[in-house]
Amino acid sequence: MKQLFTLFFITSLLLSCVQDDIINDRQPEELTFNNSITELTIKNTHEYKTKYTNNIGKVLTPEITWESDADNIISVSSTGIITALNIGTATITATVTITDEENKVITQKETIEVIVDEERVLIDNVIEEIIINNTHQYTTTFTNSLREVETPTVSWTTSDATIVSVNNTGLITANNIGKAIIKASVTTTTGIVEFEDEITVTQIAERLSINNPINEINESDTHQYTTTYTDNAGQTKVLTVSWMSSNTDIASVDNTGLITAKKAGEVKITASVTNSSGDVISSENTITVIGTGPKEKSGNIATTSSYKLKGGFTLKEIPGTNDLELSINDDYEASTRLSGLYIYLTNNKNTINNAKEIQAVRVFNGAHTYTIRDTDIDDFSHILYWCKPFGVKVGDAEIK
Repeated sequence: MKQLFTLFFITSLLLSCVQDDIINDRQPEELTFNNSITELTIKNTHEYKTKYTNNIGKVLTPEITWESDADNIISVSSTGIITALNIGTATITATVTITDEENKVITQKETIEVIVDEERVLIDNVIEEIIINNTHQYTTTFTNSLREVETPTVSWTTSDATIVSVNNTGLITANNIGKAIIKASVTTTTGIVEFEDEITVTQIAERLSINNPINEINESDTHQYTTTYTDNAGQTKVLTVSWMSSNTDIASVDNTGLITAKKAGEVKITASVTNSSGDVISSENTITVIGTGPKEKSGNIATTSSYKLKGGFTLKEIPGTNDLELSINDDYEASTRLSGLYIYLTNNKNTINNAKEIQAVRVFNGAHTYTIRDTDIDDFSHILYWCKPFGVKVGDAEIK
């Protein structure tokens, strides 16, 4: 009997504990707003963040439906974004429906007042800096307490007109180096609405510009430079310009900026001025002088046979004519055992077909010259020595 009583007592105790745990673990389902508000400025929006916990305290993300009792005051989207449309008050309700045996509906409500906004005038295109002597046209936007855009009269003032002046349309002019505050003002039924822009007037870098630089000039030609000097206030001034050439053998320049090209090569022309502070401001132009003298080419003659033939040569234009001069150097030697040896200009060094015959070879040692009539220096690529009686090539040379 004692054992039976003991078993009954333990069983009762266990059942009691289980019942107490079930009762203590349950709690009301709850839907809350994490970011509640009581006021919203007209035309503004607010996105609600929510938290839902079930009856055992677990956080879930069920579907939430949203509703406003005054859609004309505050509208609400399906995701909980509210928009203030008109002045007034509206209540926003968020609802979670639990579809189980109890079919519960959990709600959370919040009443919000839509309030007016501050009247504002804004300068749309504020600037921090402006270069001296430059101008800038301001534009503005005015919104009333209902955030509606209006176009009232805007008044303009400056804290220092000697630095920055402003006219009645909002056009500012930078007059001197320094800082000034420009203020736009609108007078409304509730007072004066203002907006300010602080501006720093800055200098610019002094510069001397060569107005008409060139890249190339032909030998013996001239070119007259002109220049413009601008000070740090943006003003054009006339100062004495000094001129210098990096190589007067290639091109010279006089004190007016007139350059004369003398011979082929590259040269740098520099213009300089000295400002009132003693600083030197310069500008440069690098020029290639193109030679216009007679073109000339050269090469070396070499035998291609068992007969002696060698020597250097120069082929050059004869000024004022369409003729060429072929000068054979004093290192020239040719075999005297060949009769009927002729010299040609050709583009195919293995044949005299389409070649230009110069004349029969009569000099077999030392320097001598030939005149080639009505021929351009670029017409042919090779000199050819050819034995006419036997139709045999004796030697050649590339014209380089």
